[in-house]
Amino acid sequence: MIDKGYLLGERYRIIDTLGEGGMANVYLAEDIILQRKVAVKILRLDLQNEPQTQARFQREALATSELSHPNIVSVLDVGTDHGLPYMVMEYVDGPDLKEYIRKNSPLDLREVIRIMDQILSAVALAHKHNVIHRDLKPQNILMDKRGNIKIADFGIAVALNQSSITQTNSVMGSVHYMSPEQTRGGLVTKQSDIYSLGIILYELITGKVPFNGDTPVSIALKHAQEPIPSIRKKDKSVPQALENVVLKATAKDPRDRYASAQAMKADLDSSLDPERSDEPVFVPNHGNSNDKTIVLPGFKPQKAESAEEPKKEEKAEAEPIKEKKSFWQNVKDHKWWWIFSVIAAGLIIFIMIFALSGNNKKPQDVNIPDVTNITEKAAENKLEAAGLQVGKIIRRQSDDVKKGYVIASKPTAGNSVNRGKSVNLIVSSGSSMVKVPNVVGHDYDKAAEKLENQGFDVIREDQYSNKIPPNDIISQSIAAGVEVKPTQTTITLVVSKGKSPRQRNNSVTLKDLRNYSLKGAQDYAKEHGLTLQINQEYSDDVEKGLVISMDPGPGTKVDRGSTITIKVSRGPKKEKETTITKTFTVNYVGDNVNKNEKPDNDKDNSSSSSESSESKGDHVQIYIKDDDHSLSNIYRDYT
Repeated sequence: MIDKGYLLGERYRIIDTLGEGGMANVYLAEDIILQRKVAVKILRLDLQNEPQTQARFQREALATSELSHPNIVSVLDVGTDHGLPYMVMEYVDGPDLKEYIRKNSPLDLREVIRIMDQILSAVALAHKHNVIHRDLKPQNILMDKRGNIKIADFGIAVALNQSSITQTNSVMGSVHYMSPEQTRGGLVTKQSDIYSLGIILYELITGKVPFNGDTPVSIALKHAQEPIPSIRKKDKSVPQALENVVLKATAKDPRDRYASAQAMKADLDSSLDPERSDEPVFVPNHGNSNDKTIVLPGFKPQKAESAEEPKKEEKAEAEPIKEKKSFWQNVKDHKWWWIFSVIAAGLIIFIMIFALSGNNKKPQDVNIPDVTNITEKAAENKLEAAGLQVGKIIRRQSDDVKKGYVIASKPTAGNSVNRGKSVNLIVSSGSSMVKVPNVVGHDYDKAAEKLENQGFDVIREDQYSNKIPPNDIISQSIAAGVEVKPTQTTITLVVSKGKSPRQRNNSVTLKDLRNYSLKGAQDYAKEHGLTLQINQEYSDDVEKGLVISMDPGPGTKVDRGSTITIKVSRGPKKEKETTITKTFTVNYVGDNVNKNEKPDNDKDNSSSSSESSESKGDHVQIYIKDDDHSLSNIYRDYT
């Protein structure tokens, strides 16, 4: 284990452990140069001297670094630290697909197809580079917070042209998602990955894997011998066309599976179309080619004990040889021979009826032939010979298929359809740079079909919008006019879900918010989808913290999302306290002064009066008028 805080390769500071594996440990680290979080896979210390493990680690780095795709975890750097190999990858902050299925099952079927399309798009690119993953499972598929898929862990991936890879490591991976040929240690091909993709699709739809068992051996045997459990028997809402995608991808014989991940994606994308609602159950052409005994790696068949008995002494006289009788002679010798005769006659009649009924099979049921990688004319002839018609011809860019040759058919090969039905052909228009069309504001279904017909991979992201109608495109990930190779380009389309539930009722009649508290006004605005602009001002009449006024006023109808301006009281404005000193003189009058004579008053603030008091002095009263005093009350009384 690497300690937290360790600076790997003088650049990546270890923050935490993300996972531990049989070959390597994965850590969360910070790139101190670019100041971003990354995932670092480091070969385990106890395996650094094993050449086979080092080769496998290097193979993963090489295989992943060659694959640049938005749905494949990117390799950012590779290196060694004190002789220990490491690989730096983008950090995906989110759950793996296994955890996502567990928390969100059952998934909406359109969500299933959205997720599966991203996986298939990534696998198609890997296969295009002749890289077979060999360990496709939900645990190796990550999902970021925006719902984007990232395939990781190409640790046991192999390149088809690597002659050094032997059969001894071809069965590595999770047995729940392993193809029958992998469990036998047989040759692993692109169709082996497609089998695993079929199992993943099954789990996305149902929430669980098709086969379970007490031991890996028992699970492997089920994959090789038992049919995939029917999805529609448990859930009738799943269309037969969608179940057929699972059945074809997981056919026991690789020849019955999809020819490519791209072909599986094309079939999956149309599986919810109404025109495929009456599609019959998929039936493989080659049946179960795996009926022979399976020998799993690590298990040796036990030798049967010899049944030979110890030699006995030869008899002096040879026993007479009994004459061999035919089966019918033995039957006739039996006392119940007539019962056997009746049973045999009944069996013969039954077989004849069965054979005749087989010959009366409805002539309109035909299987679509495989017309991929042949010229358009040859494909038309092949379909017509099978009793089918050629429907629409869709031109699509392709780097893999020559111009004028068929990429795929819709419906795909192997499906059983009515005689005379039209089959659409997707024909290669060659490989070249094309300008990305502007599809913003267009209907998603039409725009996606247009882009896919040009060869683009399309990913859909849904988002609420007040302005854009539902199912119309808000934005596209690659700007219009940019020249790209369609077969190597994935375009993400952000599609409007319409207004959010709170905004669907667009009109609000404003309530009188005056004398509401500020929090009460904010809660009202939030509940009705309004924006508040808050101004504060002093008020002698409205208590501090309460709404003084609003604009627009109460009773006004406004759209949700509108801005309402309110004035909130700060309370009365506090004046500064000022001390004013007034000086005045009160003359002593004594007995000789008229008692009614008053001294001069301070003109606004005070008055005084004096009365003679025989021996006690003058009597003085003071009056003040201000915010706290009135002239009707005596402020001070002196003698």
